[in-house]
Amino acid sequence: MVARLIAFALRQRFITLALALLLTASGIASFYRLPIEAYPDVGDVKVEVITLWPGHSAEEVERLITIRLENELNGIANITFLRSDTLFGLSNIRVVFADGTDKYWARQQALERITQAEIPSDAKPQLGPLSSVIGELFRYTLESKTMSPIDLKTIQDWVLEREFRKVPGVADVVSWGGGTKQYEVVIDPVRLRAYGLTLKQVFDALANNNSNAGGGYVARGEYRVTVRGIGLITSTRDIENIVVAAQKGTPVRVRDIGEIRIGHAIRLGVLGRDHDDDLVQGIVLMRTGENPGRVIEGVKAKAEEVKALLPPGVELRPYYSRDRLVRTTVTTVLRNLVEGAILVIILLSLFLYNIRAALIVALTIPLSLLFAFVFMDLREIPANLLSLGAIDFGIIVDGAVIMTENIVRHLSERKPTGDRVVPEVEHAAVEVARPLTFAVLIIMTVYVPILTFQRIEGKLFRPMAVTISLAVIGSLLLTLTVIPVLTSLLFRRPPRDRESPLLRWLRRPYTPTLAWCVRRPLIPIAGAGALLAVSLLAFTVLGKEFLPELDEGDLWVRAQFPVGVSIEGVRPYVRAIREQLLRFPEVRVVVSQLGAPDDGTDPEAPDNAEFYVGLKPREEWVTKDKEKLIEAMTAALATIPGFTTNFSQPIKDNVDEALAGVKGELAIKLYGPDLFVMDAKAKEIAEILKTVRGVADLDYDHLVGQPQLQILVDRAATARHGINVQDVQDAIEAATKGRVVTEIIEDERRFNLVVRLQQSGDAVADLRDLSISAPNGERMPLSQLAEITQTEGLAEILREGNVRRLAIKWSVRERDMGSLVAEAMKKIDASVTLPQGYRLVWSGRFEDQQRALARLYVIVPLVMFIIFVLLFSAFASVGDALLIMLNLPFALIGGTLALFFWGTNFNISGAVGYIAVFGVSVLNGVVLVSSIRRARDEGLPQRDAILHGCALRFRPIVVSGIVAVIGFLPAALSHGIGAEIQRPLARVVAGGLISSTLLTLLVLPAIYAWLGGAHREPPEEAPA
Repeated sequence: MVARLIAFALRQRFITLALALLLTASGIASFYRLPIEAYPDVGDVKVEVITLWPGHSAEEVERLITIRLENELNGIANITFLRSDTLFGLSNIRVVFADGTDKYWARQQALERITQAEIPSDAKPQLGPLSSVIGELFRYTLESKTMSPIDLKTIQDWVLEREFRKVPGVADVVSWGGGTKQYEVVIDPVRLRAYGLTLKQVFDALANNNSNAGGGYVARGEYRVTVRGIGLITSTRDIENIVVAAQKGTPVRVRDIGEIRIGHAIRLGVLGRDHDDDLVQGIVLMRTGENPGRVIEGVKAKAEEVKALLPPGVELRPYYSRDRLVRTTVTTVLRNLVEGAILVIILLSLFLYNIRAALIVALTIPLSLLFAFVFMDLREIPANLLSLGAIDFGIIVDGAVIMTENIVRHLSERKPTGDRVVPEVEHAAVEVARPLTFAVLIIMTVYVPILTFQRIEGKLFRPMAVTISLAVIGSLLLTLTVIPVLTSLLFRRPPRDRESPLLRWLRRPYTPTLAWCVRRPLIPIAGAGALLAVSLLAFTVLGKEFLPELDEGDLWVRAQFPVGVSIEGVRPYVRAIREQLLRFPEVRVVVSQLGAPDDGTDPEAPDNAEFYVGLKPREEWVTKDKEKLIEAMTAALATIPGFTTNFSQPIKDNVDEALAGVKGELAIKLYGPDLFVMDAKAKEIAEILKTVRGVADLDYDHLVGQPQLQILVDRAATARHGINVQDVQDAIEAATKGRVVTEIIEDERRFNLVVRLQQSGDAVADLRDLSISAPNGERMPLSQLAEITQTEGLAEILREGNVRRLAIKWSVRERDMGSLVAEAMKKIDASVTLPQGYRLVWSGRFEDQQRALARLYVIVPLVMFIIFVLLFSAFASVGDALLIMLNLPFALIGGTLALFFWGTNFNISGAVGYIAVFGVSVLNGVVLVSSIRRARDEGLPQRDAILHGCALRFRPIVVSGIVAVIGFLPAALSHGIGAEIQRPLARVVAGGLISSTLLTLLVLPAIYAWLGGAHREPPEEAPA
């Protein structure tokens, strides 16, 4: 079939070239349609169920909302994790589904289930936005010197959110800070008592005086006139004039018992920027699966449009846009690709020593990429840092080098002219087509383990494996069709048989060295075995980690304050932290997020403050090293007492939390029924971890210790006075957060109308003296109807798998993750004993690493067996198949030593590098053994066949090996933003190809000679 394909291409050269032009055009069009992103979307299919129940403690929200919703959600198919975070007035449940689950089906299932849960009527669960963990595309603040934060928040909620949601691809806009506007009726308890009124009368009066009536219509001649009864509240004056009761014919209005004002609901969070303490922020979220580039363009265009809609004096100031990171990382990747391509073309020209041959081979680089882009576009595979950055043009042109070299050699030896050129080209192409095809199949096979990766590692590397496989397939098709056609057109006159001076210089020592290795095969075999042993020893001392950290160019700092602090108490500290960070010349902007947004999408308590630290371009830094900058910032923040810090990055922070449910790089999760017991064990574990070198940003979930004022209703006392418990609860609610009684509609905007009691200075004393009306008109203080005690409760309740959970979390600095976890495990196992019913799980990046390695331990042996089967089918010889597979340890030697000497940790990126280099190593082995076998078939003795075959394939193997190594050098040496994940892969491939090429050319023939007894033959002069 391969021979027929080559024959068709040569007989229909016009059609072949026309198809190549069509590929070029469609590839360019596909490239412009491809989604380009800095970091792959590694998030799971997730549905977020958010329930706001303002004013209720975490324990009450867990018991009456979270647990009941979890019980309903448990039965949905394909669920992998069920995590929840319960806070004061908020329940946030994250339902994580298996990979491949349709996201809209998942949301539909969750929506059906939550409607079946029996929860309080005033708690309305809603689904969170359809966005991923990397969906935060654009952040801005809304600022004004003339308008209050409440008014700014109103503009954000009712103008800007709506405008940004119009942009195609935008899922939602999260609003932060400012306070949600509400109308408040502040009742004076003294006047309420003087008029003999109850709170329930006030509630009912306000609710009953705010409605419109539908009156149907009346006929007026030939027309129908619609009747509307309009009674909605439209202003504060309307509220003041509402009649609560009439006493002896005199109406008692709302204004007689209280005042009406504009206020805000309970604030869950406060936002600050630089030197401003209270601003409003918008975070634009992208819908899962959209093209980030197009969405960002639309959002930035809309941001310019909406400025015209803002009132005078209001300014929209962006401070974060994902396109900055995309531009930086794409620039790094493209620079590496362009540098690699230029180096490859220069090397091809030098080694092939024929500019026409070099250009023909180089043409496969863009065409192979365009072939990959077409199918990436069809399969909606995004182009990102890894899927593009892992492409080595040297690997892509390997087959083209071998094909072109063989055709040019045949033409120079046979010197055909005229009509004899095409048959000679066909003969030369068919000669190497079969081994090349098998080699490409093997290269694709070695990427099978990557396609089986799960969760984060799968989402990171599967697009890369598909992209490289497509590029290699495209390269093979071009090698079998376009290259023979172009050589038949460009080499109408036979080329001169010239060898590059560089190759002659390399061949000069190679020929006698090869002859010596064939005569004394045990010495090079023993040497290779010794190198393998050294590399295995080096591998044992390599640092181990899951993935290198992608430098996003900015920082994300988390400050954890003592449990139970109020937003007002923490705000001075948050300002001080911003001021400290702004002193660093590398910092361009600092934005603080204290607490949580009002919509509950980011559930955090007031003891948690997060800071976006925007950094200037690296060339403007005074401290050039990022780690040293973080150390300096840590030292500066240490001068402010009372909190702990954790340094991360914006995307990384979201990814860590989404995958492990913990905002930390590494974590230990404790599961059990009693959070107080787990809190004590967490302190014990944290003390042990402090003794482990490399542990940084150590902290644990502070969930217990929330001060509570518990009001336990005395049912006997309320019964004696004929008072219902609900009446007591209504009074407590009005005296604290306020009771929502109705809504006020302003055009398209809606705001709550809240009744609250006026408070004096001492809130606790006011509660004790709070009057509750009995049916007989008697007024009873709350202290006689309930027991009021101050105690400690739970600030936050974290659950996972329907069990309460507490996590100890930390980062790794100046040490590899593998050795740190091994030491920590040993110490904790020896010192910590958990009570019955409690368990401990190691989580975070360590859990991801163990899952990926466990998958590789199963898949890699299977893939090696598949490679063996392919080789056996190609050569019909077990010995030759096993001989070629010896190239795998040959590649292992160089890859491992490259990591060791470069001081690079072994991680999943490095493991993918080993997989990639295995395929190329096998290709070289296939080409060499095929050449030796062909020489044997021609009747040469064993030794002569080995020497002749190696001499014949020396040029293509050396050229392809050097070109592949040089093609990866820019990525291996790069230190730009986005190069961190590429570097381990590139270094393994470069080192592996060096050792594999050298040992393939020297040790593989020695093993072949030793197995065939050629070393016992009389010495012959090696062919030139």
